[in-house]
Amino acid sequence: MGKLSYLSRVQTTAVTRGSAMNVLVWETPRFVSGVDEAELDIIKGLFEKWRRKYPRNELRSVYFDGKMPLKETGNIPREALQKITAVLDWPEKSVSALAERSVFEGFVTPGGDQDPFELGSVLDANRFDLELPQAIMSAYKHSCSFITTARGDVASGEPEVLVMAREALWSAATWDQRRRVVDAAMAVTSTDDDGRPDAIDVYLPYAVLSLTRRPSGAWVADRRSSPLGEVLVEPLAYDAQLDRPFGRSRISRAVMNITDHALTTIARTEISADFYAAPRMAALGVSADAFSKGKWQAAIDRWFAITRDEDGNLPTVTQFPQMTMQPLTELYRMYATQFSGATGVPVSNLGIVTDNPPSAEALYADDRRLVSTANRQNRVLGSSLKRVAQKVVRLRDGGEMSDELRQIDVAWMNPAFTSPATSADALVKLSAVFPWLAESEVALQFAGFTQAEITRLLADKQRYDARSFAASLRSVVGGSDASIGGESAPVPADADNGVGDI
Repeated sequence: MGKLSYLSRVQTTAVTRGSAMNVLVWETPRFVSGVDEAELDIIKGLFEKWRRKYPRNELRSVYFDGKMPLKETGNIPREALQKITAVLDWPEKSVSALAERSVFEGFVTPGGDQDPFELGSVLDANRFDLELPQAIMSAYKHSCSFITTARGDVASGEPEVLVMAREALWSAATWDQRRRVVDAAMAVTSTDDDGRPDAIDVYLPYAVLSLTRRPSGAWVADRRSSPLGEVLVEPLAYDAQLDRPFGRSRISRAVMNITDHALTTIARTEISADFYAAPRMAALGVSADAFSKGKWQAAIDRWFAITRDEDGNLPTVTQFPQMTMQPLTELYRMYATQFSGATGVPVSNLGIVTDNPPSAEALYADDRRLVSTANRQNRVLGSSLKRVAQKVVRLRDGGEMSDELRQIDVAWMNPAFTSPATSADALVKLSAVFPWLAESEVALQFAGFTQAEITRLLADKQRYDARSFAASLRSVVGGSDASIGGESAPVPADADNGVGDI
């Protein structure tokens, strides 16, 4: 898909919150060859919804990338603002700080299978370990993202089942409140040089429509049946609500407002630094040619000489009290505290350094809200990923939903960052109360091992158990040569027993 060029010829300007924001004028498809009237109405509705949501999603992308402009305050001259380049990455931290706590470990079943339904090969072919973190990051940035599934074209090199992530910036969907599923969705898959869509995938319960715009402007649809009889799209939403099933963005209005104020504070600090470097002075009773080289040269010269005035009076030079920048730093700290309260991101992650480093208990308390949010989000995301896994298995095997497939679940890494010593101490205490816990795979997860490390540890344990069993078996077999049934072997009567004749 081509990169967005929203400074194109087809644009208009809308004023939002006092700032100019470019909005592309994309023409809704009026006629699509190969679809009926009902499908065309769905396509129009999805296109209009996507076009309506696009400006806000693009604005959040601007804040995420740190490209938001300085807002004019009226107190700082416009020419001064234009000379200052100030960047603040707080919106990006509000997204990444939570996304880093959602680390996918794999799919599991109640039986504890390492790779249920042999999903590992399908996910590896789709680079799911690389795709899913990006989808989660996009969901927290734009309120949601989407995971689509389809049968792949194996002959052209695609996986058997194609799993793809779609960002909300180029996608739209509608929600069925009664069945709690997506009942229609669209994803822009390609744009032209002007940023206008020229290829769209539309997902319906019974078919997937691939729309292509010809050079003449006409749209043509290619139809593929949906083998499962349902929309092959699952949303990954952040903080979904009853009235907002597709969630809301981590880059909220509060985050953007606080970021604007903090960015303005940085600009004011930059301007104040120049005045702080050159203190203000006053000279009374000097001649007209005292500052012939300029006031700035007089301020930086090591030696400064002033002659008497016309009446022969000695000049008086005084220095105004030096301005302090402490109020600006305190104001910046206040905005950092507000941002931490709005997002749950610890203040220490925003560049606010304290003199005394916090203790382990203080760090855990700072992360408590972020950890609880991550735990809640992992349950929500796990529900969608569970349905993705079920669709992948059904598309690959062509079967119906089985009871075992319904019980598949998602394993996440513990979002709370704890030290290995603390985890080991807690595990020892729990094993004393529950001795069987030491033999469980959950104990390895509790100790902080990743799923790959757990797999290797269990494989090493199996090899060790096999060697131990073989060694014990050899000792038993070797001992049976000397004793059978626990009794000594009989000695022949004519054998020499080493005792001489009497």
